[in-house]
Amino acid sequence: MLKKTLVEEIEHKNKAIMCIDYMLDAIFQKDYETAALEAKEFLFIVEKLQAIEVKKARRAELEQIIKEMQQLGIKIDFAAKLSS
Repeated sequence: MLKKTLVEEIEHKNKAIMCIDYMLDAIFQKDYETAALEAKEFLFIVEKLQAIEVKKARRAELEQIIKEMQQLGIKIDFAAKLSS
């Protein structure tokens, strides 16, 4: 799962860079309709990147809770799967 998230994040960042490039090119070509579409796509990608950050924060929080519970001697069945 971590690898998938990392790959997704890299892909989204690359797409965002491409959107900026296309947007600038469209502006210099005075193709404002295309520039606006690329801006919308860029914002959509930014939202996806924000969602990935939220997921990472939640996962880190969950891992910390699991770690604390294990230190208290509480056994959690899914904790082994989550760690891998």
